[in-house]
Amino acid sequence: MKRNPHMRTAMSGCEGAVRRMVLLALMLTLLSVAPAWAIRVKDVAYLRGARENQLIGYGLVVGLDGTGDSENSLLARRPLQNALERMAISLGPGDMRGRSIAGVLVTATLPAFAKAGSRLDVTVDTLGDATSLRGGTLMYTLLYGANQVIFATGQGPITGIPKGIERGADGQPPVQNEDTPLVDPKSSLVPTKGFVIRGAVVEREINLNLNTRSRIFINLKRSDFTTAFRLAKLINRELGDGSARAKDAGTVEVSVPESYLGQTVELISRIENLNIVPDAVARVVVDERTGSIVMGQHVRISPIAISHGNLSIEIKLPTGEQAQAAAGQQPAAPGQPQLAIPSSPGIVLFKGEVDLKEVVDGLNKVGASSADLVQVLKIIKAAGALHADLEIR
Repeated sequence: MKRNPHMRTAMSGCEGAVRRMVLLALMLTLLSVAPAWAIRVKDVAYLRGARENQLIGYGLVVGLDGTGDSENSLLARRPLQNALERMAISLGPGDMRGRSIAGVLVTATLPAFAKAGSRLDVTVDTLGDATSLRGGTLMYTLLYGANQVIFATGQGPITGIPKGIERGADGQPPVQNEDTPLVDPKSSLVPTKGFVIRGAVVEREINLNLNTRSRIFINLKRSDFTTAFRLAKLINRELGDGSARAKDAGTVEVSVPESYLGQTVELISRIENLNIVPDAVARVVVDERTGSIVMGQHVRISPIAISHGNLSIEIKLPTGEQAQAAAGQQPAAPGQPQLAIPSSPGIVLFKGEVDLKEVVDGLNKVGASSADLVQVLKIIKAAGALHADLEIR
């Protein structure tokens, strides 16, 4: 039986339409499930109690090549004398000559849920008049928490101090040669600061039993009422109404459902992998040194007129098609700001309320310098026309 070619064409057209409808439905589903701007809860919030702790201790670095503390400094010699006495070796501070030892401050960060036997990185800084820690070894050091309890011990060779950054008696770096690698003099590396990679061993754990809790608290990394409300609403939609409530701008209280009692870790994992769209305060960050300007959303400028040097800036509400025609422009659509660059150099005119990006683009078009941009932003903020937090660095 032969098929009608018109029937085959119609069937092909129907199949194509069905494919397009399925593809469109799939795209809409993906967009509704995971918006492109949504991020995970774990990136904007954390569990209360799951925090890092700072550790600190005093130690000695030995094996230095004449770059340690001077003989007049007791920061290294007195502790070394005490340590040797515990080994049944009796010496006085005057018996320890040379500059092979240095007293140092040892710091480390204890992560949340760190277990006994875990390794931590250690930072070492000089306290006396030592000129370099390169080539030294940190002696056995006790690391204390804020409650004066020992949580870790540190020991190991000092790393992170390359050749060529030591300074002589005159305070100038040594002359670079073929045997000494080139080091940028503007580098932040200093010879009196080093590291012991995985040099500390955790001796005591911080107990944080989650499975016995009936409630957990999730803290936002940046407090915001809108974000806290959105997070509580998101958790209620996922776990059921009444499961979560926002206590304030930075905390969301979650009641552990009966199905998750004794399995709080699984509940936290489910919550922190939800997608949320956090809200943010309008903010503008300006770096005066480089002239960089970073701005967020919702940054708006009210009508204002500014005169700065050779620049004249005017931002005003539209007064009708007649004023626009006088400026040689086409009428703007309702609610749409319009930029005009008249023939007079250094004059920028904005019609209608605009956002900061349009102002910056307009100033760039007339050749305004980075210093001019920074000064204009300061003036607009001082006049109360910039509706955003202005942070200048």
